[in-house]
Amino acid sequence: MLEQLRPLTFIVGAVAAWSAGVLLLALAGLGGRVGPHPPDLALVPAVPELRSSAGSERLGPTSDYLAVGERPLFNPDRRPAPVALAGPEQRTPFEGVLTSVLLTDTVKLAIFSENNGQAARRVRLGDDIPGTGWRLVGLEPRRATLEGPDGQRVLDLRVFDGQGGAPPTAVSFTVVEDKPTDAAAAAAAAAPADANAMAPGQPAASASPTMVDQAGQMAADSQRNADERAQIEAIRARIEARRAQLREQARDNNVPITDR
Repeated sequence: MLEQLRPLTFIVGAVAAWSAGVLLLALAGLGGRVGPHPPDLALVPAVPELRSSAGSERLGPTSDYLAVGERPLFNPDRRPAPVALAGPEQRTPFEGVLTSVLLTDTVKLAIFSENNGQAARRVRLGDDIPGTGWRLVGLEPRRATLEGPDGQRVLDLRVFDGQGGAPPTAVSFTVVEDKPTDAAAAAAAAAPADANAMAPGQPAASASPTMVDQAGQMAADSQRNADERAQIEAIRARIEARRAQLREQARDNNVPITDR
């Protein structure tokens, strides 16, 4: 039976037997008495001692390095750069007017107008107004609260009061005098009699020119309207003639006709 086993089986069996033996030795206490070597001060190397002489200085006095500041190495002209002393922050008085308020879930800001509407500032809630020393600390739909050197300041939203603004553009009318037609002449001839009948006691010469001018203006308007209607009818006639021409061309070329 042993002759039928393969060589690999013997190798695997030998490894398994060796592992089992090592496990038994470990359980029996193999390596349990192994520990660190007891300390021996004689084997520890001695710490080198540092000796310094108080009379010798490596760097020397500060006066030996004044040339480093007087002739900087990395400046092109080897001259020290001028240093500007920072003074107190220049603050200008804030005279803005609250013109707009924007309140959303993500954005809360106010728009202030300055210099009679020539400049506008957009300030978020909690931010400072640059150059003024004021900060926006509160914001309501129609009110903003600022905090600055003089305490708190409340600005109401400016609304249009109906005053100010540019005046309306003046419209000028030009009356074109035309020659009166027959109807205008007839109305002018009848005007003095009507005027004397309607307003007795007044001279006829004061009412006649006004009635003549009105009659002439009415006649001119009627003539202008008639000319405009004639132009419109002429344009319509041209459009119809062009459409008829296009229909004839399409019919000759066997092209479907679509009226638009």
